[in-house]
Amino acid sequence: MKVTRHCKNCLMRLAENTCFLSHADKEVLYDCFRLIDETFDENVTPPYIANKIFSLIKEKTNVLDPYREKKDKELSIARKATQAYYDHFGKDLEGVLKFSALGNSTDTFLDTVESDFLKLHKIEFYAELEKIDEEINKQDRDVLFLGDNVFDFLFDMKLIRFLEDKGKKVFYAVKEAPIQNDLSMVDVFKYQFDRIFSNIISTGNDRVGIEKKDTRGRIKEFWDGDAIIIAKGMGNYETISEFKDGRKVIHIMKVKCSAVSEAISHPEGTYVALVR
Repeated sequence: MKVTRHCKNCLMRLAENTCFLSHADKEVLYDCFRLIDETFDENVTPPYIANKIFSLIKEKTNVLDPYREKKDKELSIARKATQAYYDHFGKDLEGVLKFSALGNSTDTFLDTVESDFLKLHKIEFYAELEKIDEEINKQDRDVLFLGDNVFDFLFDMKLIRFLEDKGKKVFYAVKEAPIQNDLSMVDVFKYQFDRIFSNIISTGNDRVGIEKKDTRGRIKEFWDGDAIIIAKGMGNYETISEFKDGRKVIHIMKVKCSAVSEAISHPEGTYVALVR
């Protein structure tokens, strides 16, 4: 998905937030704004520019994980939320997909996990259940699950167990090193996620989303083979939608911006599970 007119303000807010968390001075922020202006082109994706922003800030500040405290807070909320709501979502395909999609939005839980449970059941969720069921049940295949942020992981476990019960072997891919609040291998060991689920592998880089040219190792093997591919979050959608190789991917996410909303024809604020 290429950048649209809506993306520039989002990228500027990203630069502001990351500079703040990195304790960068105003000159670094102005450098980010100049970078956005220089690289904003109809032929690039939002993650392409976002990755350049993160690289610039890291180079200028030497802060390798500015979102560390944010991830700690999000994980604390995620643990409480999944414990409170896990059994309230069905064990069928729709239930596990909805629970996974819900994990793609921390703002639902920022105040308190006990606040308004009815709201969670009234979220607008759209899933292409028949297409997803067909993709999952074509044959006994491995599953490559491309994760998103720290919060997502615990919400994804219900779907992972569902797939394992169907005889699938699931591999959960996370970033090699910290980038934004995405889950990385550093976080996996820090939070002991490997004790919850052992098949966690690295994408081999620390970039938002995933680009075709960067697929390597087991990721490339799964992509080029017959594995089922599940991708979580908008960054993965924005980059994978540019692959143009005919590969079917199950995308699970909250639609958080008008650019993605226009691309997939679902309203901003909704939760979706689509095959693209």
